[in-house]
Amino acid sequence: MFNFWTTKDLVNEDDCEWIFNTYAFLLTHFDHHAFFQVTQLVQPTDTFFPGKINSPASMANTVFEASIKHCGLTHWPFQLQHPSNQAEYPLLLLPKSQYLMRRHLADLDTTLVNQEKIRIGYNPHQTTEPGDLAASFSHLLAQHIFAQSQLSPVGGDDLFLQNTEILAVMMGFGVMLSNSAYAFRGSCARCFNPEAHRQASLSEDKVIFSLALFCHLKEIPYKQATKHLKPYLRSLYKQAISQIKRHPDKVNALLVFNK
Repeated sequence: MFNFWTTKDLVNEDDCEWIFNTYAFLLTHFDHHAFFQVTQLVQPTDTFFPGKINSPASMANTVFEASIKHCGLTHWPFQLQHPSNQAEYPLLLLPKSQYLMRRHLADLDTTLVNQEKIRIGYNPHQTTEPGDLAASFSHLLAQHIFAQSQLSPVGGDDLFLQNTEILAVMMGFGVMLSNSAYAFRGSCARCFNPEAHRQASLSEDKVIFSLALFCHLKEIPYKQATKHLKPYLRSLYKQAISQIKRHPDKVNALLVFNK
């Protein structure tokens, strides 16, 4: 009999395979202990981003400091740079076991010392869209930690930004990355500021699938995972979860990292 209730896949099989492989690669090299034991699903709330906001600069500082904390990278020599000029990726020249360890599990007295600060820039327009700003910061931080490893991205160097956006999802920022993957213009073109929105590296479907895989691996309930998702994304999230559940072997291969 035909199964009329089969849920349509959210991403095609090639993209599904690539996301699972990228997760396996990132869990291998970027602190799987932190991922399974302490990484939280970061939500766009005052609980995760506390602070007194009285200016665009204070918004940037608040979101930046919270993003570093939730990524587990407070021991890195990061410094917020005003305005938005983005520096290159300076190497720390430290053993991988030190600089790839997230702060959650590293010795609290351990700080990575570098002669120069790693300066992180930002788009001042995004201070009006703090969710987009947090997503952008998490992606930039992921780019730096990946660059330090000097590893080749899954799929080749041209997929560096896509690999690092999945790494940002795996550091807990999947909700905000999903919400900012596509910016809806609305009915008033004059009210829409394209500079206030981040430039996503993954399609909306792929980042939702990555978020769903994060939540599935960490057994995060649907209501918690989708509470702060844009309403229209929740149906895509359900599609992703259904597709993920149809690949138990791939899921179990990732859960091995939690043993």
